[in-house]
Amino acid sequence: MKVWTDPRTIAEAHAWLREAAQRAGRRVIGTIEQPHVRPWSTVFRAPTDRGDVYLKLCGPSQEFEPALTALLARVDPDAVPEVLAIHPGEPWMLLADGGAKLRDALSGQALLDAWAEVLPRYAELQVRMLGRESEILACGTPDRRLEHLDADLLPVLDDHRVLGAATELPPEAPARVRSLLPAITSACGELRSSGVGPTVQHDDLHDANVLRSGTRTVVFDWGDSCLTHPFLSLGVLLRAAAHRASLRTADPTVTRLRHAYLEPWTALLPRPAIEEAADLAERLATVTRTLSWYRVVTLDAGALELEPNAVANYVLMVIGAFGSTAERALGEGRW
Repeated sequence: MKVWTDPRTIAEAHAWLREAAQRAGRRVIGTIEQPHVRPWSTVFRAPTDRGDVYLKLCGPSQEFEPALTALLARVDPDAVPEVLAIHPGEPWMLLADGGAKLRDALSGQALLDAWAEVLPRYAELQVRMLGRESEILACGTPDRRLEHLDADLLPVLDDHRVLGAATELPPEAPARVRSLLPAITSACGELRSSGVGPTVQHDDLHDANVLRSGTRTVVFDWGDSCLTHPFLSLGVLLRAAAHRASLRTADPTVTRLRHAYLEPWTALLPRPAIEEAADLAERLATVTRTLSWYRVVTLDAGALELEPNAVANYVLMVIGAFGSTAERALGEGRW
């Protein structure tokens, strides 16, 4: 695996960025910076004569992201940043500037209003991706379909290295999740029978992963995505929106966002069925988030040391989602 701060990696990235930008009709006119360095990815930013461009280098856990982003751009070019180039041999992609992150550009009611505009368009992208399972998986996107989502948790519960690194996980937590597997299996079965099939699901849809430039708003950073039921997107989305607004997820201001996301799906299902499916999906979203972080800390060197409690936090959220009323607090305050 490449080391993001290695001078050879940086030189190689700079050279390809300049070459790819030139092929896309853009000339680099200033210093190339590296504003983002994480075990799972790094990003270079370069000014060009047609605006900034961003080169993302993906680590093993996110190596599917360039191919998936390119697929989404072909299906719905207005939903994601403009893809200028995909490296032929590395999991790298060059993107045009998509604007400011919603988190940085907006706050308060304006931020919530922007979400209400973005979410139906995100849902429409998911609708367009229905029936494209083979294309999504061909990108290398993780398969989190509901028929095996419960079994996918077992390696996590057996991994003493990952769970043992956590400082916030009670020792009885893995056994408690095992005891809840029948409830998780039942929820998966109910959601599978809802009438909506698997599609792309971002799995980390919050206000730092949405960009706005003028009237154009796009979703980016698809590195945690998976193939699963679309409504699992509601998990991070609603918790993050509530956290940013200092509200509970049940607050009407937050449930308005849920309604905005679900509205496009009423063309496929009656509203009561959609609401029931969304309730199940919000709980099951804790499982895909556990699996997303498990993929990161087991595939990307240095990730476990940087985020020793990430998987443990979501294990606790699984308990909060499927456990007793007294255990529900385990999921509060996290997203």
